[in-house]
Amino acid sequence: MTLIQPGRRSRRGVRLAALLATALAAPGLALLPAGTAGAVDNGQWSVLPAANAAGRRPYFYLAAAPGQSVADAVTVTNRTDRPRTFRLYAADAHNTARDGGFALRGPDEPRRAAAAWTKLDRERVTVPAGGTVRVGFTLAVPDRAEPGDHPGAVVALEERLPAATADARGIGVQQAVAARLYLRVTGPTAPALAVRDVTVHRRGAAAEISYTLHNTGNVTLRPRATLTASGALGRRLLDRGLTGLPAELLPGQEVRLQARWDGPPAAEWARVTVRARSDGTTAQGRAAYAVHPPLTTLLALAALVWSALGAASGRMARMSDRSPESTAPHRAGFACFVGRPNAGKSTLTNALVGTKVAITSNRPQTTRHTVRGIVHRPDAQLVLVDTPGLHKPRTLLGERLNDVVRTTWAEVDVIGFCLPADQKLGPGDKFIAKELAGIKKTPKIAIITKTDLVESKVVGEQLIAVHRLAEELGFEWAEIVPVSAVGDSQVQLLADLIAPLLPESPPLYPEGDLTDEPEMVMVAELIREAALEGVRDELPHSIAVVVEEMIPRENRPADRPLLDIHANVYIERPSQKGIIIGPKGSRLKEVGMKSRKHIEALLGTPVFLDLHVKVAKDWQRDPKQLRKLGF
Repeated sequence: MTLIQPGRRSRRGVRLAALLATALAAPGLALLPAGTAGAVDNGQWSVLPAANAAGRRPYFYLAAAPGQSVADAVTVTNRTDRPRTFRLYAADAHNTARDGGFALRGPDEPRRAAAAWTKLDRERVTVPAGGTVRVGFTLAVPDRAEPGDHPGAVVALEERLPAATADARGIGVQQAVAARLYLRVTGPTAPALAVRDVTVHRRGAAAEISYTLHNTGNVTLRPRATLTASGALGRRLLDRGLTGLPAELLPGQEVRLQARWDGPPAAEWARVTVRARSDGTTAQGRAAYAVHPPLTTLLALAALVWSALGAASGRMARMSDRSPESTAPHRAGFACFVGRPNAGKSTLTNALVGTKVAITSNRPQTTRHTVRGIVHRPDAQLVLVDTPGLHKPRTLLGERLNDVVRTTWAEVDVIGFCLPADQKLGPGDKFIAKELAGIKKTPKIAIITKTDLVESKVVGEQLIAVHRLAEELGFEWAEIVPVSAVGDSQVQLLADLIAPLLPESPPLYPEGDLTDEPEMVMVAELIREAALEGVRDELPHSIAVVVEEMIPRENRPADRPLLDIHANVYIERPSQKGIIIGPKGSRLKEVGMKSRKHIEALLGTPVFLDLHVKVAKDWQRDPKQLRKLGF
């Protein structure tokens, strides 16, 4: 009998969505485990991936295309005071039938996927007392390998059978320790889930529900499930989340699970439903529950139902017109992007919506109010809320912008924390993360932005740093995903990850709406965006724009309309006028030309833009001026 200890993982793991694509990681780049790893050892020896440029790794995370090879190495450490000899081999992983735990095939079982493709430089190794030996290996993915996840492990099995482990029958237990290996073969991914064979059995005063959860796709799933029961006339009898699900359900694997229903009705028919979801895929299975009460109870129940039928007849008529319940209900809700100034929130919002709904600039604090962008999908409607950057305020305007951010994230369904890949985590990031840690119920996604500006190694280091930041503050990210809005890398993947976290709901906005921003506000923002370009560092925070009126010009031919727009650009001091107007008005003219181009694209009509520069003394610190300017 072989006892294999592949290491433990936390029940609630953080899935690094970076592994869903290899655009940002070279083959063989190890990033971060999907959860907090336990020590991969048994107290006597340990098996771990060799450290690489990203640091120490508790597991192997590898990605390769069909026909490609990946080289890596494993280290075996002997913690005892005598030499030990180990047999090294690669094993395929599977879920145990009993509880869905992560398990490994034995050394003499057939090797099919990652195990068959892995060739170790040495199959036996003797490690001196207190020493460590490094063994390289090559993983060669066949040309026709199926895309998706192929989990396994590199195992160190002690060949010598300890005498102390033999029982009275002479049966010994060989011990083995393994380092998990998560391989993603690049190509189309198809997450799919099935719930089968739901049964309900009475057990004394309770009922036992059994069901089979089956991963029918090609990627590892981290399922969540709910248990509901509906009685006569649709009365809700039970609605709760299920526990005891496998932390990871591997591709092709299935597990039989049980749940307990305390206090089911003694005399009522019910329909029990198990709904499972993971990674954007949903499934459900049902079973009927019925007991046979005494005749007197049946008569009383019949009288109750009869009296209720009259009141419920209208409701039942409406129910009869409903279409069958979809296995993938539509979702809709609000997701906000937060972060320190200039973290890429507005650019990401525009990329997801597919058009400009928020202005962008390389200057901090460009966004000064919440901007809603709407993403329409067949399965969901994402209302994205772009917020101002959270910062240490120096003015009353700064304080109010921070209040806007905190009010927003208290009301949304999902929070996306944007952290640029080209900047190390700083005090501002840690300050925001600490505040997010206090928001217990709202899922939080860490979004590594601007990955197009750095190398893959830097992205990996940032992913590790962000993961550790949450660990230090005592919470977990629902997802961690690197994106490049400019390079359109993993932007749609981010939408795929947000959608399952939204509540079930019909669309909140009509099809075709891309924002709920008033046109006058969007026009003012486009003018301010043009004004921010090419000015001194201190000026952007002093600029505000208000559109006074937008009026179609009279007496124009129907085929040549013209919209007159009158807007004021406000600054704080008279000395700033020259900066914004420029020599002989050249700077203001350039602002008008650039903004008019975007305004005409937004409104779909030619415009005449009349700009004036006015002074609102110290408006960022004056409550009356702030109200006048819309803050």
